[in-house]
Amino acid sequence: MSEAKTVVKPKIFGTLLTEVIRKDRCSGCGACVSVCPPGIITMKPVAGKDEQPTLSGKCILCEYCYYQCPWTEPQPSDMDVFGRPRSETEEIGVVLASYSAKATKDEILKVASDGGVVTSLIAYMLQNGLADAAVVSGLSEKEIWKPEPKVVFSVEELLKTAGTKYTVSPTLVGLSSAVDEYAKNKVVVVGTPCQIRAVRKMQFSRHGAYKYGSKVTLAIGLFCMESFYYDRLIKEYLSQKIDLNKISKFSIRKGKFIVEAGEAKVVDVALDEVKAYVRGSCHFCTDFTAELADISVGSVGSPDGWSTVLIRSVKAKDIFDEAVNAGFIECKPLDQVKPGLTSVLKLSRFKKERAKKTG
Repeated sequence: MSEAKTVVKPKIFGTLLTEVIRKDRCSGCGACVSVCPPGIITMKPVAGKDEQPTLSGKCILCEYCYYQCPWTEPQPSDMDVFGRPRSETEEIGVVLASYSAKATKDEILKVASDGGVVTSLIAYMLQNGLADAAVVSGLSEKEIWKPEPKVVFSVEELLKTAGTKYTVSPTLVGLSSAVDEYAKNKVVVVGTPCQIRAVRKMQFSRHGAYKYGSKVTLAIGLFCMESFYYDRLIKEYLSQKIDLNKISKFSIRKGKFIVEAGEAKVVDVALDEVKAYVRGSCHFCTDFTAELADISVGSVGSPDGWSTVLIRSVKAKDIFDEAVNAGFIECKPLDQVKPGLTSVLKLSRFKKERAKKTG
């Protein structure tokens, strides 16, 4: 009598729908859309939850959408990305060096959030041939203050996209555009922790979309406690408080959600007031500092007008040092400023504990 064979069902879009999308864990990163060989996964508007991945044709059972999702197993590890596990003292991931830094160029400081370090790094790389494109979050021309992925090739294009957006852009759709439409081979990707995790899955997963992951020359991660649904935050909440056309900047600082119109703060409220607009996936996320990025950047830990920079890979350290030496960035060790690493660790611990409670 022959033994019964175990049937392993493929991890197809239907599996992704069941395990991630319907459980409100989709972060809208666009990874599944970007890697679908027949291009039949699209982002479709869903009332109250912005765009979600939707199947618009016949699935070919390739499994790529499932295995690139930042919420499915297996997850990339520090060993995969950096060649070693983090040490016991590296609570927020592998860190080779940490700084408080800011841009030196006025044209960047005028448009960038906080210290303008991300913009400066990309500008340096584009100008010196270290990158031939960057995938960043720009703004839609059709819907006001709605983020969308942009592929930029010059500093001039880059400056038009500077500034923080607190609603989601399907960034990984921009990566496939850079590779498929523009045939770029050295692409910088800027993303939130979940988006960076999707990039790493493309690079290191056994079922990774290496076609795209291999073209990422640097992954820049942004500190992220949470992001918001566009419709709820912008269309429902902010539209009742201000003419959206007058908004010039968003920021989150010291527990406050701040919206500026020119020099005036038109919204300055406790984060609890906008808590209801947070994306469902953020409640499950444990990563505040983009622990798998080559270099992580955020405002927490540094004085106003400066950015906290955590350098995680040797390549990132080399590029950062070059940008400093070339006069694009000025910096000082993070332990020389206040509140420094203490506040970064505090928020990282809080996010991990919150996710545990969510389950």
